Amino acid sequence: MSPSLLTGMRVLSVGHTLPSMYCIPALRDLGAEVTLIEAPDAESVAARYAALAGLFPTRSLLAGTSRCVINLRDQRGRDAYCRMAQQADVILESFRPGISARLGVGYENIKGVNPRIVYAAISGYGQSGPLRDRVGHDLNYLAASGVLHLTGDPGTVPSVPGTLFADGLAGMSAALNIVAALWQRVQTGEGCYLDIAIADGPAFLMAMEYDYFRETGKPRQRGDTHLCSGYPWYHVFETADGRYLSVAAVEPHFYERLCNAIGRPDLVNRQFADAHERRDLFDTFAGIFKSKSLKEWSEILDDKDVCAAPVLTAGEAVQVLQPSNSPSATQRLGSPIRLASAGPPASKDTSAVLAAFAFSADEIDSLRQSGCIE
Repeated sequence: MSPSLLTGMRVLSVGHTLPSMYCIPALRDLGAEVTLIEAPDAESVAARYAALAGLFPTRSLLAGTSRCVINLRDQRGRDAYCRMAQQADVILESFRPGISARLGVGYENIKGVNPRIVYAAISGYGQSGPLRDRVGHDLNYLAASGVLHLTGDPGTVPSVPGTLFADGLAGMSAALNIVAALWQRVQTGEGCYLDIAIADGPAFLMAMEYDYFRETGKPRQRGDTHLCSGYPWYHVFETADGRYLSVAAVEPHFYERLCNAIGRPDLVNRQFADAHERRDLFDTFAGIFKSKSLKEWSEILDDKDVCAAPVLTAGEAVQVLQPSNSPSATQRLGSPIRLASAGPPASKDTSAVLAAFAFSADEIDSLRQSGCIE
C-alpha cells in the first residue's frame, strides 16, 4: 500500500477538547501519528469527559492515538514536552487563550526549539479581540453566529441541534489548515501559527444570510426562507406511526415528482404560494404524510427520485452507514477523509511514546520517579 498523505508526520494534541477531537481523526486517517499529551488523571480532559456519566463517548474520535501523561506545571514535565515538540511536525492545542504561554509551552516557546512546527490553536472566539476570554460550547457558537436564530419553526423557541456542528466544523477547519500549512512548509521550510476560532465555522455557513443583511439592512427570521421552515417542501413531517420524514424538494422538478408521488398533482403549481396560502399548504402536506407509516412512505418514495429521507435514530443510521457485516462495524466510524490510509496505528502509553521520541529507559524512569509523568 502506498504511503498516506501525512505518513511520518507527528502530531501532539494538548489541552484537547471536542473541537480538536474532531480534527484528530482527519489527521489520523491521513496517516499522521497522533499523541495525546494528557495532564495527570486528576486534571486530564479525558478523565473529565469520562466522569460525565458517559455523555461523551470518544471511541471513534480517538481510536489509533497514543497517550502520554505529562505534568506541564512541572519544569521537568515542560522540558520533556518541549523535547517531544522539537521532533514533532504539528501541535494541536485547545487551551483557553493565553494559557499555553503562561505555562511556558506556547507557540513562541515551541517555535524557539522547532521553527518548522505547525502550531494550530483552537479556541472559542480566537486568540485576540474582545471575545477572546469568553467561554462557550457548541450551542453558544451557533447562537453567536446567528445559526440558532434561524433554526426551528416560526413563532417557537429556536431548536437545539442534535449534534455538535460548531465543534465539528472547527475540527475539520483545523485539519484543512494544518494540511495547507504543512504544504506551505514544504515550499518555504518554515512552520506557522494557526488561530482557529470555533465561532468562525458556523459564521462561514451564514455567509448568504450575512450578505442578505448587508444588502437589505434586514435580518431574515425563521420562516422567511425554505431553509428556515418557510415552505412545506423543505420540512419534516410526522407519519402515522409517530415517526418523521424529511422532505427537501427544492427544485421545481423535484417538487413536481413529490406531488405526483403522493397522489396530489394538483399541488404542483402551488410550490411558491404566498404566505397566507402557504399555511394551508403546510396543513395539506401534514395531513397527507400523517396518513401512512414511515415504512410505507419510504417504500412509496424510494424509487421516485424524490428528495426525501426517513428521520433515523443513531442506531438505525449506523446500520445504514456501517452495516453489521462491515469490517469496521465493531471498531470505529472513520472520518470523512477519502484518501487511502493505512488505518490507525497501534496505540502507545506514556513510556512507549517517550521511547519513540528518543527518551532512554533511564530518563523515563527518572521522570516517573520525579512525578512529572505517569
